[in-house]
Amino acid sequence: MSDQSALQTARDLWHRQRIKRLVRDRLGRGAVQLVYVRSTVCLDPDCPGPATEIRVVDLALMETRFVIHKPSDQVSAADVAALL
Repeated sequence: MSDQSALQTARDLWHRQRIKRLVRDRLGRGAVQLVYVRSTVCLDPDCPGPATEIRVVDLALMETRFVIHKPSDQVSAADVAALL
C-alpha cells in the first residue's frame, strides 16, 4: 500500500467515524443502535458522484437506510439532522 493510498484510507475512516458520531448524537445517548456508514456508487442520474449510505439497526434488528448524495467528506451535521 502506498503512502497516498494509506492516507486516503485514513481520511475515509475518519469521515465515516465522524458521521457515525453525528448520527448517534442526533439519536440521543440513550439510543442503543448500530450505525454503519459506507461510501457507495450513486445510481441517481442527478447525483454528482459517490454517495454516503447510513444504516441504523436497532436491538429488534429493524434496519433503516439513508443515502446522502454527497461523498462522506462533504456530509455535514445539517445533512444528518435533515435525515433524522
